[in-house]
Amino acid sequence: MDNKKLLIYLVIIYLVSWTVQLFAIFGTSSINSDEAELFLLLTMLTPTVITIIYLIKNKSLRSKVIWKPRINVFTTILLGVLIPTIIAFVSVMVCSTLGFGNSEWFKFTSESVTISGGPWLLGLGTNNWVHAIANITLTALAFSLMSSIPAAAEEFTWRGFLQGILIDKLGITKGVVVLGLIWSFWHLPALLAGYNHPDYPIWGSFLLQPIQEIAISFFLAWLTLTSKSFIPAAIAHGAGNSIQEGVISNIKLQSPIIYKDISVLLITIIVGLIFWFLLTKRKQMTYA
Repeated sequence: MDNKKLLIYLVIIYLVSWTVQLFAIFGTSSINSDEAELFLLLTMLTPTVITIIYLIKNKSLRSKVIWKPRINVFTTILLGVLIPTIIAFVSVMVCSTLGFGNSEWFKFTSESVTISGGPWLLGLGTNNWVHAIANITLTALAFSLMSSIPAAAEEFTWRGFLQGILIDKLGITKGVVVLGLIWSFWHLPALLAGYNHPDYPIWGSFLLQPIQEIAISFFLAWLTLTSKSFIPAAIAHGAGNSIQEGVISNIKLQSPIIYKDISVLLITIIVGLIFWFLLTKRKQMTYA
């Protein structure tokens, strides 16, 4: 794909997706309302719909789509669920240790874990660590798989198609950084309306969200390129939208929310750096 065609393709994705987001903002009572969620779900579908239309008209680019599951897709799927879950619980630990807030759902001791809220499949109550870990793992996997259905509508485009093209053009580091920026600013109307960072939408839209999306893009890139499929990235995306967001959003804060958000961001950056290192060291990896 030459640069002109790539630019036109991205402009179309942005125009359609931003238009749907503007309907969510101005056609409903609030960007965080149930009505708006329907529009935002529709927004998630737009990249793949446009990409499929584009591929129908450009048959030579179909080979660029990374989608076929390989045998190692199962191990990468497990990692795709595990990493967002770890980010969530490390965030809880950091916020608790630094006095920013404590989880409303969990109380930890050296011998047991008390779960007092949330949709945990093995129930609530006080249990030993083995039972609690099994409960969290089973629930994380189930909700990640469910949330991966709408997430796949994004990831077919971002990781399945566009990632390979950008890496071919720019190399692994610059390609993934640019993809992270494209992904982040694709959310821009909703972000400016206060969807993820209602207390500071400008800083959230132009600083926190782009950095976070770039960092997590290295993890999603590693999953995709290791498995040769966008499916693990879709499930990891679903894990971020479900288990990670659910656990982190139920931290009862004792400090301004920016402290929690920066803590989560720094943890995500560390994860991103780890997977950036793994990507750059895998000389034999095929990037398209």
